[in-house]
Amino acid sequence: MEQITLGDLATWAAFVAAFGGSVMAIVNGVKKAVGKLIEPLAMDNAKNYIVPFLARVERGEPVDSIEVERFHEEYKYYRDHDGNSYIKSRVEKLKSAGKL
Repeated sequence: MEQITLGDLATWAAFVAAFGGSVMAIVNGVKKAVGKLIEPLAMDNAKNYIVPFLARVERGEPVDSIEVERFHEEYKYYRDHDGNSYIKSRVEKLKSAGKL
C-alpha cells in the first residue's frame, strides 16, 4: 500500500488552489464579456420603455401605478448608465408640469 506524505498533501492543496484561482479568473472574464454584450441591450430596453411612456404622459393618457413604478426603475437604470440627456430634459419638463 502506498503512503501519502505531507509533501504529497501540500502539492495536492497547491494544485487545487491554483486550479480554483484559474477557474475564477475565467469565470470573471466571461462575466465581464457578457456584461459588455448585455449592457447595450439593457439600455435599449430601458429607452424603448421610457420614450413611449413619456409620450403617453405628455398626451395625458392614463397610466397605472405599476407602469409608473417600472418607469422609475427603467429611468434610474438609464440615468445611472449615462443615458441621453434629451430624455432627462423631457422627464424634468414633465415633473415641473406636475405630470410625473
